Amino acid sequence: MTKLDVLIDLFFKELPWSQRVTKIAECGYRYVETWQGGDAAVLKQIGAAGSACGVELISICINAPNDASTAPIAPENRQRFLDQVDRYSDHALAAGCRQGIVTTGPSVGGRTYQEQRRVLVATLRAAGELVAKKGFRLNLEPLNTEVDHPGYFLNSPHDGVAIVKEVGLHGVRLLYDVYHMDIMAGNQTVFIEANIDMIGHFHSAGIPGRHELFEGETNYPFILKRLGQTGYDDYFGLEYFPVLEDRESLTRTLDYLTGRE
Repeated sequence: MTKLDVLIDLFFKELPWSQRVTKIAECGYRYVETWQGGDAAVLKQIGAAGSACGVELISICINAPNDASTAPIAPENRQRFLDQVDRYSDHALAAGCRQGIVTTGPSVGGRTYQEQRRVLVATLRAAGELVAKKGFRLNLEPLNTEVDHPGYFLNSPHDGVAIVKEVGLHGVRLLYDVYHMDIMAGNQTVFIEANIDMIGHFHSAGIPGRHELFEGETNYPFILKRLGQTGYDDYFGLEYFPVLEDRESLTRTLDYLTGRE
């Protein structure tokens, strides 16, 4: 069964990390993820709080989508990126988390797409081999360049899958964000079902606006139903900016996705 998780960074932001975990648990969720990765102390707080209330930290971010200095599409960044993957994965594992999100960063001016793509494949393969020894997985994320991330290198789910296949490691998969990929490509159910073996994690948000899922144009219960029919039993993350009060937003979203609304 698909497991719903909450991006902790976007909810109960006035509270310390440990208290956010408790509040999310009270809303009915048992899994959280975070954009954090570089702060081992924060991850330990989240992990410890989760252990106390039955919530598991399931994913971190390895690098930021707008950070050109760690973009794995540039050969001059290779060692810096690998060092960060090594360090951040250690932080995550210490908090009980076994996967992290990799972004490509912005395209590099003066270099062709294929030049940057070749570097990305080689660098991801090296990173995947590095973390495989620890039992850690990397999920590569395409993003939309129409609304949120102009200039970002990887905006195609099709090329994202092709890159993952070319890397050729079980521990490197695609993060499929329904929000981002609906903006860029559409035809989501067909794509997901055809490529589910290459997908390691999902994100979601309402379209348009990136707010509550039940206020957008996308039929998320339908997508989850079809996703379940594929046998996918990993995580489906809620990465949206709430308009409603946090508790109401999360409880109504859970009701909507589980058919209780």
